Amino acid sequence: MTTAIQPASHRETLEQAVQRFSASALRQGYALEGVYPYATGDGDILFWRVRLKHPDGKKKFLAFHWDGQRYTAGEQSAPAEGKPLYRLPELLSSRSPVVVIVEGECKADALIALGGTATTSGGATSADGADWSPCEGRMALCFRDNDPAGLEYARQLTRRLHILHVNVDWIDVAALDLPDGGDVIDWLAMHPSATWSDVLQLPRLLAPDMGEASPARAATVAVREPGRPARREPTQSRPRAVPELLRRPVSRAQPYPLEALGGVLGAAASRIREVVQSPAGLCGQSVLSAASLAVQALADVTIDGRRLPLSLWHLSIGESGERKSATDALALRAHRERERALADDFVQELAAYEGDASAHKAALRRIEAKGEPDEVRAARKALGPAPQRPLEPWMLLNEPTLEGVQRLCQRGRPSMGLFNDDAGDFIHGHAMSSDNRVRTAAVFSRMWDAGEMGRTRGGDGTSKWYGRRLAMHLMIQPVIAEQLLSDRALLEQGFLARYLVCWPESTIGTREYVAEDLMVDPVMQSYWQRMHGLLAMPAAMKPGTRNELDPRTLTLASNAKALWIEVINHIERDLRDVFQSVRGTAGKADAQILRIAGVLTLVEDAQAGTIPLHMIERATRLVQYHLDEAVRIIGTSSPGQPIEHAESLLQWCRRTKREWLYSSDVLRNGPSAIRTRDAFLAAMKQLQDAGWVEPEQHLVLLDGKLRARAWPIRQETLAVWARSPIS
Repeated sequence: MTTAIQPASHRETLEQAVQRFSASALRQGYALEGVYPYATGDGDILFWRVRLKHPDGKKKFLAFHWDGQRYTAGEQSAPAEGKPLYRLPELLSSRSPVVVIVEGECKADALIALGGTATTSGGATSADGADWSPCEGRMALCFRDNDPAGLEYARQLTRRLHILHVNVDWIDVAALDLPDGGDVIDWLAMHPSATWSDVLQLPRLLAPDMGEASPARAATVAVREPGRPARREPTQSRPRAVPELLRRPVSRAQPYPLEALGGVLGAAASRIREVVQSPAGLCGQSVLSAASLAVQALADVTIDGRRLPLSLWHLSIGESGERKSATDALALRAHRERERALADDFVQELAAYEGDASAHKAALRRIEAKGEPDEVRAARKALGPAPQRPLEPWMLLNEPTLEGVQRLCQRGRPSMGLFNDDAGDFIHGHAMSSDNRVRTAAVFSRMWDAGEMGRTRGGDGTSKWYGRRLAMHLMIQPVIAEQLLSDRALLEQGFLARYLVCWPESTIGTREYVAEDLMVDPVMQSYWQRMHGLLAMPAAMKPGTRNELDPRTLTLASNAKALWIEVINHIERDLRDVFQSVRGTAGKADAQILRIAGVLTLVEDAQAGTIPLHMIERATRLVQYHLDEAVRIIGTSSPGQPIEHAESLLQWCRRTKREWLYSSDVLRNGPSAIRTRDAFLAAMKQLQDAGWVEPEQHLVLLDGKLRARAWPIRQETLAVWARSPIS
């Protein structure tokens, strides 16, 4: 925010003005608690309020403004419509359908710090003098102080908002175990892990009817115009709350267990987190996936006749600005250097091959010009086979098509990685399009399971490639994750169950620049040196092949195997309840533990033949974290068809500006996923129960015909849509 007129640099500063106006109170023992600017919608500051508090609990509030020449005591004259609300520019820019209103600026700041939308008019007697029009079109939720003054503030507020036809609910402070005079600050102190979602789910009371100022409610309209029937308004004496959420919000993430990665990987991830300041989960996922790519060609894990590749698939979710690219660049620096060196060698090898191939073809033509078959056969045998084209050097893929991966399996090196720090282009690309995603998922899943890739074409027949490995790390934004993790086909096929999913807490807004160069950091140097060493190790190939891996095997120490069995039995029991919503993911936890333990083992000892107990312990910690993340994220993103159908109906109504829903219209013109009357009615039950539509009405004239059953969209729903543009 900026003041309308900035004072000259030699005049009194804002800090000096605060000290001058507060001097008397400070001498009396008061302490300065905050300075709060009140601004216009454009951000021009009209005045500041100063809050001071005495050790005995007494409070004082002072105000001053800039009159164009100096700071002057008192508030600047309010506009005719009333004093602006606190943090008005943020309120106007917010798309939230709910605004929480409190008594006091510090309380509004505390709620905004949770990521919510909140405001205040100031002190306990300020509601009548404020301009509340910015709250129109939203649901207002009053979190009053737990005292008589707070109750009176809530009443004043409700009276003013009802005049504007704003729906108001009160948080039931009596149910929160607050002390006398307690407020939202006290509640947050009692619940230090509370989120904005927790605030919105606090118990509520219907704001009382405040008399003549309450908004008038229309009676049922008897005459209905064809094509645009009047809706029957609810019979309550006051407006109702905004619609409820159709699915549970994603809860707060648990900390990523960096220490479980061990000395080399854990230390590198910690240094990236400290300097780049990307989320710890993002750092951990990046180095572990990079390690998987480095070792997957060297060994497999075997247990009781099963053989598992060390390929790991990671899926990290983060907003734009989480420094995903910087994290990925550091984790894969050694891999990119290795790939560049291989590419340089490939250029020279390809030139030599093309010369040799040309000479071989010329010699073959001369031989075939001979007349006698026996002489031709002898000459061909003496000439020998044609030279082999060098293997393509590419190890890091970004957004490949399925055909591109199959081609690389045929002509390239057998160990590769699909790494993308903004994987929206892959998720929405050709390989994962609606026509191809199930086929791509099935082929990739076979690579994860057994290291095999196949292709069947009408002209070329069937080709299969064995001994291939594919590690993966996709970084995507939440909106894309929502679409991917709710894809029923990918969930039921098991493709998503193979991913280790992570959506860590954001660090945006908490970072301060760290003046350190990680390129010369000894911890990172050690990590890159280890990756270079692993990538340079020769991989065992099946005899007679150039690019079919035949890795040696890792086995489990006896105590490590005993622990692994105990862990997977425990997870199996939890499939009935704890992991019921992510059974596919939990069902692969046994393999994930073995794979991660194998990767960690080879990072610490590339020649190891046995996975020790402590590696299984560390791998178990990581898999438990990812199972908890799956429950938190995937379980929320796939709530069931009725919910998904209800959401698609709302999106369709909003996009087409419909205000009524009835079955024949939806089944003929609506979302393609809703194909039956039963599916429509199940979705409508969800919408009605959650308050997005009014209760069903009968014999309503719509589009020239009487409809037996129809549901009007609630006015509160339309108001929510009006406040937030379609994304």
